[in-house]
Amino acid sequence: GEDTQGGEREAMEAMRGMNVGGKEEFDDTPSSPKRKGVSGLFETSNPNAVSTRNIKIKDMNSAAAAPMSRREREDAEKAAAAERYRKRHEAGLTEEYKKDMARLEEVKKRRAEAAAREEERKKIEEETAREVEKQKKRAEEAAKKSGAAGGEGGKDGPPKLDKIAIKKMKPAILKERLKERGLDIQG
Repeated sequence: GEDTQGGEREAMEAMRGMNVGGKEEFDDTPSSPKRKGVSGLFETSNPNAVSTRNIKIKDMNSAAAAPMSRREREDAEKAAAAERYRKRHEAGLTEEYKKDMARLEEVKKRRAEAAAREEERKKIEEETAREVEKQKKRAEEAAKKSGAAGGEGGKDGPPKLDKIAIKKMKPAILKERLKERGLDIQG
C-alpha cells in the first residue's frame, strides 16, 4: 500500500514538472500571486489609458516632424481658433464686442442722466432752503417792526394753537412754532 501511494505521489510531482504540449503551467511559487476569476484567463489592459511617450533628446527634431494624433490636431485647431477670435474681439470686429460696447454706452448714458437728475434735485433743495430762510428773516423783521411800532399790541404774539392743529403738524413745523413762542422743544 505505501509503495503504491509513494509511487503515485512521485508520478504526480513528475507530471507537474513536465511541460505538456509546449505550454507552460502556472508556477505555484509565492512570488507570482494566483489570479482569480476571468482575469486569470485573459490578459487585460485599459484601452482608454493614455500612454506616456518618453522622447529622447536625439529624437526631439524628428518628434516635431512626426504627425499629430487626431486629438492633438483638434486641440491645436481649437486653440488657434480661440486665439483668432480673441484678436478679432480686441480689434472690435465681433458681434459680441459690438453688443457689449452698445450696452456700455447705454449704461454710461443712464448714469449721466441719473447724475444730472441728482444734481438738479440738490439745486432745488438748496434754493428751497434759501427761500425758507429769507421768508423767516422777513417774518422776523416784520415782527420786530410791528412789535416796535405797536408797543403793547404785539405782546399777544402768534395766535394760539388748538390740540387738533398741533396733532396735524409735522415735527419740524411744530418745533418752529414752539420756538416762536419761546417754549421748550425737548420732550
